[in-house]
Amino acid sequence: MTKPLLISDFHSKRGQLPHIEDPGATYFVTMCLIRPAPLDLTQAKIGQIILGALRHYDRMRYYLFDYTIMPDHTHMILKPISTGRAAYHLQRILQDLKRWTARQINATVGRRGEVWQVEGFDHIVRNREDYEEKAHYIFWNPQKAGLTDEPALWPWWGRGSGAHL
Repeated sequence: MTKPLLISDFHSKRGQLPHIEDPGATYFVTMCLIRPAPLDLTQAKIGQIILGALRHYDRMRYYLFDYTIMPDHTHMILKPISTGRAAYHLQRILQDLKRWTARQINATVGRRGEVWQVEGFDHIVRNREDYEEKAHYIFWNPQKAGLTDEPALWPWWGRGSGAHL
């Protein structure tokens, strides 16, 4: 089980994209499949794996707000849990989500190899307006991509416990 890190353990990380972490921050995150995409995340069995993982860690390592699963990527808004002097590290949360879902997806579809891109996109949600903009994007993304006429009926969109805080 991953343990929270001390607040003093947080730092900025730079790969191809900068990743700045701020204990107590809320993040808009995108996890993308490797290219070319080896599968469709919205297939029922695969979508359930991702959804199950997102919900499993909700209230355990983070508070999950809005999310949507698209054919080749997943968007979410989450806030890592911090208690006193310790907090869960966003990059560790994402690494664990990717590792677990990749194993489960590969076992389910009978394949081997990488599933997720190593680096994802993360953005610190700065205020209520920023949150509403990102939540709006998440909600309408399936319709904009031509996957549904009614976003509220998209089976891979929802809200976690954070929407009720």
